[in-house]
Amino acid sequence: MKILLLYRRRWWLIYLPMLLAVCALLAVTLWVWKPLPPPRVVIGTGPGQSSYLTLARAYAARLEHLGIAVDIVTHDRPQEPLERLARGGAGLDVTFAQGLYAPQGGQVQALAVIGHEIVWLFAREGIHSLSQLRGQRIASAVAGSSNRLAAELLLRHAGIRPDEVSFTTDVGDAAISAISEGRVDAVVHVATGDSQTAATLARLDGVHLLGVERAGLLATREPRLRAVIMPQGSIELRSNLPGADLPTVVTLTHLLVRPDLHPALQRALLDVAGELHVMAGFLEGQGLYPSTVGSDFPVSPMAARHLRGGRPWLETLLPYGTAQWAELVLYALLPMGLLGAALLLRAPRYIDWRVDAALQHFYGELKFLEDDLANTAPGDPAVLRPFLRRLDHLEREVSAMELPDRYADRWYTLREHLQQARERLHVLKPA
Repeated sequence: MKILLLYRRRWWLIYLPMLLAVCALLAVTLWVWKPLPPPRVVIGTGPGQSSYLTLARAYAARLEHLGIAVDIVTHDRPQEPLERLARGGAGLDVTFAQGLYAPQGGQVQALAVIGHEIVWLFAREGIHSLSQLRGQRIASAVAGSSNRLAAELLLRHAGIRPDEVSFTTDVGDAAISAISEGRVDAVVHVATGDSQTAATLARLDGVHLLGVERAGLLATREPRLRAVIMPQGSIELRSNLPGADLPTVVTLTHLLVRPDLHPALQRALLDVAGELHVMAGFLEGQGLYPSTVGSDFPVSPMAARHLRGGRPWLETLLPYGTAQWAELVLYALLPMGLLGAALLLRAPRYIDWRVDAALQHFYGELKFLEDDLANTAPGDPAVLRPFLRRLDHLEREVSAMELPDRYADRWYTLREHLQQARERLHVLKPA
């Protein structure tokens, strides 16, 4: 392209492409490298009466205090939110799940272990060990539920095949009615220590809490379970429930997220978990949770860094929302703005470079011509004629070259140098 045309259209041909390139780079930064966290997070829970719904509401209250809107979506089956996350999210960002469901987790990642849930085993009078459950009726919810999974693990531990017992789908109040009316002989219920269902079952006449023999061996064989001792009187001291120290097992409760959830949202969830679960619960030690130790699900890399103190320094100084904007401005908008300003300020140098290149080309040709003349003997017109043709060609090219007015002095200086070369040729001609 001619230099004069390039100069006249420099706003369209130089400045505008630079601005578009900077804007494209900024868009890539905002959408790929440093996107702002979504303003809303969706938490999936089980049925409306589940303890996880209460937990989700507690998370929602603290997240909304940080400026993060929260939607809570309930499901008919407790494991359904985990199944949706395992399928790639399906509209969910966060859920809670017991370690018993770990094989169904797929690529779901754990932010933290936030507590544990006890495998409560209640039986009617006359049943004092797991081995006596052969041929009995057991309320353990539907197939695939944590109650059913725990029941099958306990039976396997006792050497009882699932087809040697009768399972019913009773759960919650239905299970309480079933065992109190004699329609089932045992209830397996996986829940926290403050479970109302467990508390009611523990106080029923003719029903007692059953320990898990060789609980440590069971936990060794099944890593999704942990062996604990339920101290005498820990449920109710006045009624001395349970009446003796009982060995039992627990399954860990996990805070789970989809793998591509924004890191800032993951850190916010971990902050909330630290507030909600730091206090000791039933059969839990002080400060035991939240933790990533012993997680049954793959731990999120961000959670692992957070555990080691890896946190953006701006989040330690500013509120959550302000820190995200400050980080975006400091690491993305400001560098992109400085880069754009530098490019726009340096853009005129491109035209200078084009003009320098064109003029240096002619000066180079002129230098070659003068070097050849220096090695030529004067007086022979036939020898000098090729030099005249070369000089005429250079002068025609220089005359046809169009430059912006600001470079007119350099153009005229080149013309003067060409004229001086012509005068030298005339001197070399014979008189």
